[in-house]
Order: sequence, then C-alpha cells, then structure tokens
Amino acid sequence: MSKVFSEVFATYSFFRSLIICLVLALLLLSCSGGGDSQSQNNAPNEAKYISASWVIIGTDSIGGNQAIARVATSYISPTGEAVCPNITIDGFISQMTMRVVAGLMPLRSTDYQPSVAANFPVSVCETVLPLTAKVASIAGQSIPLPKKSPDRVLLFGDTGCRMDTTTLQNCDDPSSWPFSNLAKIGAQLAPDLVIHMGDYQYREVPCSSSGGCPTDVNSPWGYGWDTWQADFFTPAAPLLEKAPFVLVRGDHEICTRGGQGWFRFLDPNSYTQLRSCNNASNDTIANYSSTYAVDLGRGSRLVVYDSSDVSTGSTVSDPNNNYYQQFMQAFSLASNPIYTNTIFINHHPILAYNIPKSKSVPPGNVTLQGVMNSVMGYLYPSAAVNSYYPSSISMAFHAHVHSMQAINFSNTGTTYPATIVSGGGGNELADAFPTTSPPFYTKDTVAPGLNPSNMIWNNNFGFALLERIGESAFWKYTLYDKTGNVFAVCTQSGRQLNCSN
Repeated sequence: MSKVFSEVFATYSFFRSLIICLVLALLLLSCSGGGDSQSQNNAPNEAKYISASWVIIGTDSIGGNQAIARVATSYISPTGEAVCPNITIDGFISQMTMRVVAGLMPLRSTDYQPSVAANFPVSVCETVLPLTAKVASIAGQSIPLPKKSPDRVLLFGDTGCRMDTTTLQNCDDPSSWPFSNLAKIGAQLAPDLVIHMGDYQYREVPCSSSGGCPTDVNSPWGYGWDTWQADFFTPAAPLLEKAPFVLVRGDHEICTRGGQGWFRFLDPNSYTQLRSCNNASNDTIANYSSTYAVDLGRGSRLVVYDSSDVSTGSTVSDPNNNYYQQFMQAFSLASNPIYTNTIFINHHPILAYNIPKSKSVPPGNVTLQGVMNSVMGYLYPSAAVNSYYPSSISMAFHAHVHSMQAINFSNTGTTYPATIVSGGGGNELADAFPTTSPPFYTKDTVAPGLNPSNMIWNNNFGFALLERIGESAFWKYTLYDKTGNVFAVCTQSGRQLNCSN
C-alpha cells in the first residue's frame, strides 16, 4: 500500500512540477516582451517602420468636423502582408485601419512625358479621432489633436520644388527652395491648425546638371512616394508634428499629375478605386470633389472648394457642370446663419490677380468667375451683376500665384469678400507685380467690373498667420516673409481688411 502510494505521489509531484514550470515559463516569456511571435506582433509599432504621421481635418456624414490620423508605414509581415500599427488614444490602444496598401501604381499619361509609374512602397493607415480625445500617439510619437476653436492658424500654399521642362529649381538650396525653413519658422509660432492651399508636389521631370539644379541631380522625380516625401512630408515634418491640417487640392494634384498620391495621402474622404486616379476612364469623377466645411469655432468657418482641374477660359454656366454643382454646395453651406465669418478657400485666385506676364496684370480665374455669376443669378435673382459671392461669405483664401496678396474692396458700391493669396510657400516665385503710380490695380481689374480699393503684395516667399481677435469670429492676418520678418498686418472687420506695412 505504501509502495503504491509512493508511486502515485511521485507521479503527482512530477506533473505538479511540470505545470509549475510551464506557468513560470509563460510568465517569464510574457514579462520579457514575448518571444518571436510576440515580437512579430509588436513589429508594426516600431518607429523605424513609420515614415510619416499626420492629422487632417475633414467632415463627417452629418457635416461636422472629423479629424483623421494617418501614417505611412513600410512594415510587411513575415507572410508578406502589410500590417497597420496601433494608435493609443487617452490610454486606449487599438489597431489603425488600412486605407491603401503599398504598391506600384498603373503608369498614367501625364502632363510631362516620358514619365514613370508611381511607386508607393509605403502603406497608408488611418483612424478617425474622437472629438473628445485629449492625447494620442503612434509608435511612441505623440500626434497633434484638433482644438474646437483654434486661435492661431497658418496659411501656406505652393510649397513643392519645381522641376519641369521650363524650370529646374535647386531643391538642395534653401535660398532657392525655402519651404523647409518656412515650415520651421511656422512651427515656432505654435499654430493650432495649418491650412495648405494646394500644390504639394512639383518634381515632375529629372534634374540635370545643365539645368538650374546642378547640386541636386539625384533628386527623385515623378509622382511616387519618394517625391511626395522629398517635396512635402520631410520638409513639412515640423508643422505635421505641431498641428492638424486642412488640405486644399491644387492643380498639381489632378489625375495626370500627383493625383494618385493625393488620394492615398491627403484626400479627407474614403479611398476608392473610382477616386484613385489609377484609371484614366475615372478621371471625370476623380478630378472633382464635393465642397465641405470645417468649423473654426466661435462663429468662424471654412468652406473648402476643389478647383484643381479648372483652367482659364470661357464662362461655364451649365447647371450640370461640376464646378456649378460645387458652388451650389458652397453657397448652401455658407448660408448657415450661426456663422458670422465664413471663409471660402480654394486653390485658384478668384477676386485676386494671376501671374503678370506683361504690363497688364491678369485677373483671377475667369472660368470660376463665370460659374459663380451663373450660380448667383440662379440663387439670388435680384443680386447685382458681377456679385460673385453671396453676402454670407466674408473672406476668401487662395494660392496658385507664387506671391503674397492682401486685397480689400471696402470702397466699392457692392461689397465683396476681402482676399488673401498665400502662394509663396517655396515654389519658384511669380513675376513681380508692376510698381506704378497710380498703382496697377486702379486700372487692372481682378474680375469684370471690379477693382480693389487697396492692396498689399510681396513678390517673395512667405506665409500668413491668422490670430483670432479676442473671442470673436474674426481674425488678424500677419504676413511673413522667408526670413520670418513681418511685412504686413491686416485686421478683419466683416468683409474688409484694414492693412498696414
């Protein structure tokens, strides 16, 4: 009996010891960070795989603000799958959602031939951020969260380095291409929000030692990740770390240029093949986007309009025209009476000047002006001819022209929104406006029947800073040059700007 008991007890002791060892081994494995399987699960969260992270502001399904965190990640699992990292929001950890996987895109017929197929070796992941979020991070790096009422807003435009068949900018020379320095200066101003007015990527042809960029012969070119990283994500990093972005689409983001990258990285809507610029047969859809609004708090609001594929030409008054429908959306959004300061933003100047190529300075985009007149005539039959904007819109922001303009219409019989053009973000500067007495804008109209009452301009690199006036819906605009010096200050009062320099 004792012998049987001893054998049973010995067997029991053996299995008990085995179980204890297994439990201890599992505990040690857990404490040490996991072993191979656990390490593989953590790998997508390692900072070395995250090429860039950023936050953009768009709109949700009911028209409210929507903040979206995105990352570009190069992580590929051992089984060959792209895997998204985790995001930590107020201590809660969740995996980001795959927006679009890495890959070589179909070769497009582009504005500059021969071209190369756009290669994107990074996947893009995203997460909609709760409006109540207090702190968030990805791969140990904190990301900026939106403020309900931002008080300091930066306004940039046309930031990429130009490499095309007519101009080869020296992308290695900060005096030639100063976007990186401008981004650092802007970040030091502690913005709550950055508005980029479009044209992010310009490196469309190879550099050559015989051109204007001899020190940058090896610069990337085309429309893939390498050029997006060189033109935007790397130089803009100080701003991307500081604040969320409202992103406007420019003519360099149409489907025959940088459109494939635009939809992967910057478009605030869901990614679909129909709106990806991968198939030319879908360009008539992908080259237009619905107008949306971004609430800036305290009665101030942005209305964001996609004019990327417009070209100067004749009036377009067909109600089925895309731009007609987009203006119908814009003016409908602007009619909300709870907003006392609605700001219309798009890439191409409307009530502002285009690039001067002669003694006469061209007006704003005549196609958009024509469509606006048609829409105004339909919505407001009693409105005066050449009204352009409804009275609910107080200000307009544009880029496209590589200079700075602040235009006021305070002394005209019919009032118009004051206009800021901030297109000096780094790309080759526009021709200088003429300095004449009386000033050129007294005879060169910005639109049929319309001249500015006064105007400040600077043919230099720079950007604008918006600072909220007290607790109001209105803003003070400070215009900076490339050295960080102030060259003009404008204070908004309704549809007027009171400027000094």
